[in-house]
Amino acid sequence: MWKMNKHRRGGCAETPLSRLLVGIMAVMAALICTLGAVDYAYPDVISVYEESLGGALCSTEYAAVRFGAIPLKTVEIRRIDDKRLIPGGMLFGVRCGLEGVLVVGLEDVCDGCCPAKEAGVRVGDVIVALNGTPIADAAALSRAFSEDGAAGRESLLTVMRGEEKKQMKLLAVRAADGVFRAGIWSRDQTAGIGTVTFIDPDTGVFGGLGHGICDSTTGMLLPLARGVTLGVHVAQIVPGSAGTPGELRGTFSGERTGSLMNNTPCGVTGVFTQIPTGQAYPIGRASELSAGTASVLCTLEDGPPREYTIRIVSVGDPCSVSNKNFVIEITDGALLEKTGGIIQGMSGSPIIKDGKLVGAVTHVLVTDPTRGYGVFIENMLSASQMPMEKAS
Repeated sequence: MWKMNKHRRGGCAETPLSRLLVGIMAVMAALICTLGAVDYAYPDVISVYEESLGGALCSTEYAAVRFGAIPLKTVEIRRIDDKRLIPGGMLFGVRCGLEGVLVVGLEDVCDGCCPAKEAGVRVGDVIVALNGTPIADAAALSRAFSEDGAAGRESLLTVMRGEEKKQMKLLAVRAADGVFRAGIWSRDQTAGIGTVTFIDPDTGVFGGLGHGICDSTTGMLLPLARGVTLGVHVAQIVPGSAGTPGELRGTFSGERTGSLMNNTPCGVTGVFTQIPTGQAYPIGRASELSAGTASVLCTLEDGPPREYTIRIVSVGDPCSVSNKNFVIEITDGALLEKTGGIIQGMSGSPIIKDGKLVGAVTHVLVTDPTRGYGVFIENMLSASQMPMEKAS
């Protein structure tokens, strides 16, 4: 009886034909899984420097991913040397929500009790769900804590701590005002002003800031959901001085100019609804950058960007992936008269040297506002994973 069950399926005996069909189906399933894995692992487009392409690849724009002699996928090879970008220099506003709710502070609710702290919540954590339901804003989080606490129920938090997902339980307690609270200060959106570094004339994709949008309290990179970019009117320039950074103050015009896609340590990336026009420049490599005279494009008043003279003082390790790659000094008298040097709002201002777009302004030296740091344009492009194909 045991042997009969082994060699029968659904009451029918196995035959050579059925075994062959089962084998063919297994091979097809494995092939489908393999093709899916290859498609996931290999992007449709790879951007590389021409000098890094070797042999036959230098004469073609496509390469085949193969399993033995069987081609599995064709990948398009794009030479970065051939890519030209329009330098920005114009201001843009950002308004966007976060992917979850960022914990920016913890406090006692009553009698030295902070439920969140006792549960293991830390400043910098991002709460993405409560009781299995995604959390989109701080108000919804507070309401849920209050309802659970009033009912005597524990709240189940799903928290992202860096790349690690954690779950923890807490019981909100009654505060002096009668509302049940968890003791969490949180943030669910952000807004600000920066400068566009580059625009891809083919796609409308832009990069800006040169550094990430970070929380002012924790200093952590904010996990931004997709937001919008807005037009900006310059309202006031507060010049900087030693020990006191200056500031470019502006107001949103209300005109939506595009969408924000990524927030990285080397800047933000988005897409403009209307592609700005202008001369496109080749990309300057970090390995070729040297000290000397350069220029920066920035906007200090309503109207188009202006070009100002700067000096690249020193260049750091060309292999560094940080956003402080070289030191710059403002030498243009007109810019120094207006701003005193580098001020907040100028972050992302494109830097051009020897006819190439080499990077962007990122930080000011607080002790000397005439000096600051720049980021390699390569690092901005690499961090943003800017799509190189035209949008359909």
